[in-house]
Amino acid sequence: MPKFTVTAIFTASKHLGEFEAATEQEAIDMALGSQKNYASLCHQCSDEVELDDHCAHQAVAHLSEDTIK
Repeated sequence: MPKFTVTAIFTASKHLGEFEAATEQEAIDMALGSQKNYASLCHQCSDEVELDDHCAHQAVAHLSEDTIK
């Protein structure tokens, strides 16, 4: 019987910060252009998980709680 190697794709998120902007899209662009737009893994985790890319390509924005108050 043949053997198969299976790789799964997981989704994770990282808080990039709060940005003052006129629109959600402007805040996203600022966040993706910031120095916080990176991800890394510790040595132990990197044995189990591969990062395809170290920078985010997609992001979402929500009004901060300070703005809502």
